[in-house]
Amino acid sequence: MTDAAFHHAARLTLVAALIAGVAAIVHGQAAAPPVAPLSDLVVPAGFRVSVFASGLPGARLMAVSPEGVLLVARRRTHEVVALRDVDKDGRAEPEVILTGMTNAHSVAFNGGYLYVATTPAVMRVPWDNGRPLGTPSTFAPMPSDTPSLHGSRTIHFGPDGRLYVSIGSSCDACVEADARRTTIQVYDPSGKGQPFATGLRNAIGFDWDPLTGRLWASDNGQDNLGADFPPDEINLVEAGKHYGFPLFTGRNRQNEWPAGSARPSIDAAAAVVPVVELPAHAAAADLHFYRGSMFPAPYRHAMFVTLHGSTAIPAKVGYKVVRVLMKDGLATGVEDFISGWLKGGAVSGRPAGLATGADGALYISDDHRGFIYRVAFGE
Repeated sequence: MTDAAFHHAARLTLVAALIAGVAAIVHGQAAAPPVAPLSDLVVPAGFRVSVFASGLPGARLMAVSPEGVLLVARRRTHEVVALRDVDKDGRAEPEVILTGMTNAHSVAFNGGYLYVATTPAVMRVPWDNGRPLGTPSTFAPMPSDTPSLHGSRTIHFGPDGRLYVSIGSSCDACVEADARRTTIQVYDPSGKGQPFATGLRNAIGFDWDPLTGRLWASDNGQDNLGADFPPDEINLVEAGKHYGFPLFTGRNRQNEWPAGSARPSIDAAAAVVPVVELPAHAAAADLHFYRGSMFPAPYRHAMFVTLHGSTAIPAKVGYKVVRVLMKDGLATGVEDFISGWLKGGAVSGRPAGLATGADGALYISDDHRGFIYRVAFGE
């Protein structure tokens, strides 16, 4: 081959490689899968963090099927994904089992059905032999007006067998046209709902203490009141109680209110203050009581909260998982459980959902980098 022919062939090869690279970028395959920041993560002595699944950006809240399979809702892709470790190598092989689930945020099982919380409705589909059977149908419609600030719906079945749904505000602070917003609703088996608790701006994470049976919920404070106010909250949620929003923030400080706007008829004495205040803009995303037996005694039945991190202020806050300290059934404070996703101002992960696996490990979804982390003790 002549030098000219050689260089011409080399140029063609380079062009072909560049075209292939551009095509890979277009199809989302340009870069290698992101590397989990395991070496940066800080956990208490005896705990170990590993990656159970990857390639799942937008992974939100999770649930465990009756067969012990971890399921995760993917908000970004409107899917529900089953995480089965088919080859028993400690890593799941994700399988999409439902599609077309608009902004899928959380999942739950009850009475032979898989329930999926989407923005416009809570859907359900029969669950048979480890898989959904047929086409999902609407169990309960949800507020879906647009534009809307909070489109995520969280669902859990309570100890009473009823479905509880948290529905966030449509705006930063206003009186809602739809009274279902800023509440936790409870639904009977027919799909008929009523408010359980009100005045909660965006109670994404909630769960029942397995020792006391009491319901706890996180709540995210509003924006535009400063970098350090109002705090995010952890509330003991009781039937019929009002938790202050939108008229009050923090420990019932009077909220700013647009002139001429109608004001809610709630006074400070009737509004329940938070039990624990979290850092402003930390963006609590899930609240979960650990129900396994793998963890040592101080961590059994512990309340964990993911602090997803907020982009509402220049300084980054959150990006970790905290354990809420309890005494005599009441929350008394928080301590870091996993940190390290925020390092030197750089973010390597945003913890979102929590679940106790059938194996007793704690699973954490990262909707930013698409990892599902497995937290084990003593392995």
